[in-house]
Amino acid sequence: MSTVLRFLFVIPIGFVAAVMTAAFAMLWPFLDAPRGITGADPVFLFHTGIAFFAQAAQIGSVVLVPWALFMVATELFALSSIVLHIAAGIIGGVAIIVTAYGGSAPHMSVQTAIVVASLCFALAYWIVAGRTAGRWRRRRTEPSADGASEG
Repeated sequence: MSTVLRFLFVIPIGFVAAVMTAAFAMLWPFLDAPRGITGADPVFLFHTGIAFFAQAAQIGSVVLVPWALFMVATELFALSSIVLHIAAGIIGGVAIIVTAYGGSAPHMSVQTAIVVASLCFALAYWIVAGRTAGRWRRRRTEPSADGASEG
């Protein structure tokens, strides 16, 4: 039953949390509110909220298939290393830059924002669902020392 719950709830919630974290990381440089949230213009806050969900939808649609392949691999082979998830985030960020911009690389600040967002995505997914990847599988138990000595 825990396996079903993991695949129905934990992994999708991890994906949604990772997408929202990456969207926030992409929008963070544009949140120039020196007066804080209390003194901000309500129209600015509304536009920021719309931009957040639009950015989250864009990120989710771009990374859904590569993330699904990575998730299946980590679940099947029980790969729950944070280093693996961070490396996948870096590779994914660089792949997005190369795929989206081709030969003409964008400004370094845009590249940095994309890589930081992909790292945030990887870390958020690892925190929610990746650190327990593959633990749903039954492990083979080793025979006890008493059973091994009997012939």
